Order: sequence, then C-alpha cells, then structure tokens
Amino acid sequence: MSKTLTIEVLDARGNKIYESNKVSESQTVLHLKQELVKSCEKIRKKGHGVERVALKMNDPKTGKYMSDKTKKINEHADLDLNKKITLYYKDLGLQVSWTTVFLVEYAGPLFITLALVFFQKLIYGQTFELSYQQKLGAALVVFHYAKREVETIFVHRFSNDTMPAFNIIKNSTHYWILCGFCNMYFFLHPQYTAPAWLSESLLNLIAALFVVFEFLNLMCHITLRNLRKPGSTERGIPRGWGFGLVACANYFYESLAWLSFAIQAQSVGAYLFWLVSTLQMLQWALKKKSINRKQFGDKYKVRKAMFPFLI
Repeated sequence: MSKTLTIEVLDARGNKIYESNKVSESQTVLHLKQELVKSCEKIRKKGHGVERVALKMNDPKTGKYMSDKTKKINEHADLDLNKKITLYYKDLGLQVSWTTVFLVEYAGPLFITLALVFFQKLIYGQTFELSYQQKLGAALVVFHYAKREVETIFVHRFSNDTMPAFNIIKNSTHYWILCGFCNMYFFLHPQYTAPAWLSESLLNLIAALFVVFEFLNLMCHITLRNLRKPGSTERGIPRGWGFGLVACANYFYESLAWLSFAIQAQSVGAYLFWLVSTLQMLQWALKKKSINRKQFGDKYKVRKAMFPFLI
C-alpha cells in the first residue's frame, strides 16, 4: 500500500506556494506538477502550464531537479520519505516543443540553399550557371536537411516535451547563419572556383560516401527510437551500427558526412561548419557517455564517446 507524504513547495524567495499531506509516494512527478499548477494561485493567475514548472529537491541552489516526469516520488533517492519533503519551484520561462525547434532550425539551411540556387539574381545580383560541383553540393545539403525534417516528424522520440523558447534562436543561429550563410552562400557564389584536383569522378565518390554516412546516421536514429516507447522517458543501451564502439555513433556518422561535404566543397565556411558542429556533438557525446556509465554501470561497455579508439 502506498505511503502518504507531506510535501511543501517554496518559491525562489522562500514563500510557501503549495502544501499537501495527502500526496501518495507512488504519485508521478508529472501528477505532482499538475496538482501544483492547479492549486497554486500565483501560477494559475499567470496562466502557466506544467511545461514551465521545475522542482528542485532539498536545496534551492544545489538540489537536483525532478526532471523525469514519469518517475515516482518514492523513486528519488535524494528524498527522505520519513519527514516533510520540501521542494523548490522554478519558472522555466516560455517553452516550445522540441519538434518545433528542430523543424525550424533545419528549415533554415534547407530553404536558404534552395533560395541561393533558384533566386541568384535577387541574392547575388546576377544569374549564372552553377558548376557540377556546386549543384552536387547543394543537392547533398538539401538531402541532409530534408532527411532531418522527416526524422523529426517520424523517427525522433524526445524524453522532454519542451525546451526554453530562447533555444530556437540559439540553435537556429548555428544552422541558419553558420551553414546557410557562411557555408552555402560562399560555396554557391558566382566567383567561387573549385580546385583543379576535384575531378567529377572524385566528387561522385565523395558524394557516395556522404550518402552512406547519412544512411548509417539514420539507422542510429531508428535504433535510439526503438529503445523508448511512445510517451515514455525510459532509456536503454543501444546495440549495433557502431554503438559498441562509441556512445554516440549517430554523431560520429554525421561528423563524417559533413567532413565529406567540406572536402568536396573546399571552402572555409564548409570546414568551419564541420568543425563547430563536431565540437558541439563531441561535447554532447561525452555527457551522454558519462550519463550512461552512471545509469548502466558495468553493463555499459562502450569504449569511447564519439570517435572509435580516440575519444
């Protein structure tokens, strides 16, 4: 039989905004947040939803967040269920769905590339014939971001429903500016000249490698999707498709795909986009590896974070 708990919630100033002595220990974090939003006049007046509510345990500064909405209260090892539980409320601010963020950020370079190809007069001030290399490179970029849009809608399953609205600006800056402008604007420029050693056969080989890496990346995303049931936050150990060597095989293949593009594009913008993207993905991969090691222990025998035998 579930034990009944007494829980109080304080705001950032230490004011009590919620208290109940009838909270079941088997209640989920999501249900607790829903009760808080329903019962707290301060939150209700502002019209804030559950997605904006964050709850910290034990300490307003150093306490851990109750981040898993499906986790039960009695599954939090940091809580002492034998006494009154004090939680600390934080307003996460305006939120937007992960799906929306991904669709917007990927749409940028996709449509910018298409605009650079079909509206040359408007953008560059003249109409000109793109080289085979430029047409091929543009096709690869359009293919990549069209794939990412499809994956966002039909493949990805997110552990969190939303993220801060500011992220849509921050993430879009990377894709829209760094890829769309710094990379594609100059690559498709009428004054761009490809190096002589980039023969048509070599370009085709590089493009084929790009497609192979994109396929492997897709299979990684499908593998990760199959680890999580719809609407759940459960996590598992991915198998196959490179996950036995690195924690984030999907990032590894994406980095190789953009390196392939940079080699065929031979532009500073392409290499810059590859480098910045790779460093960001490496940071995420190191964090993911650390989380998996803590959660799965000896069962998680992956060797490296992102690059096999290296790091």
